Amino acid sequence: MKTVRASLLVSAALLFGIVGISTNAHGQPNFVPNDQRFWDNSENWTTDYGPAYRDTVLKPENMVACDGQYALCFTSGPEPLPCVPTNDGRFANCTCTARSGLNFVLINAILNYEVWLDTVDVCKADGSRCGIEHKNRAPVCKAINSGKLIPGADRISTFDPSSKDAVIAILEGAPPLVCAKAPYAACMTAPCKQKAGENPVCSCPVFDGVFQLPTPGAVCDPGDNLIPSSSFSSKLLNP
Repeated sequence: MKTVRASLLVSAALLFGIVGISTNAHGQPNFVPNDQRFWDNSENWTTDYGPAYRDTVLKPENMVACDGQYALCFTSGPEPLPCVPTNDGRFANCTCTARSGLNFVLINAILNYEVWLDTVDVCKADGSRCGIEHKNRAPVCKAINSGKLIPGADRISTFDPSSKDAVIAILEGAPPLVCAKAPYAACMTAPCKQKAGENPVCSCPVFDGVFQLPTPGAVCDPGDNLIPSSSFSSKLLNP
């Protein structure tokens, strides 16, 4: 793993050259700690394939089970749930849907570093101790439900059961739409704001790389200067 990390360090410096404090249009942080340099440092990556905001899925057990309110951004990107990149291209404001009930957090994509460490400690690095039979065991679930994962967020973006199943199906052999290297919105655990009577809008980090779209009818480029919400699997590099 260290070998892969070392080999990716140079490309990381090129991909993630913009540094500094990051707040969204609502003045709230996008990460904890809220410093782009911290997350782009390969020593703080959650997998050997990149930072937490690459939304990397390695195995089915990576999905830890939670129960509570959340935002679903799985099909965001094109209208009517657009993902609009910010002027600097580092984030996308994605219109998502408000949900409640069973949901799943990708353990490799927790945007609060201390909460990620706590979750790994309880659930193991692969999340295998916090499956559906242990809903809300994971510290990340507690942080989301108490409003402490990302300060100021009204909701946090996670997966509903069908989205989780679609991503796992790819790991188990279902062919995804594989999109060539391009910017995509990595919305897992992104902070969201919601006005009364409206859909939540989530501030999703943007990663520039190969990505997958399991949704039927999905397209890699939504057009109109929009980008898709997506994730990455190492299987895409070794099909």
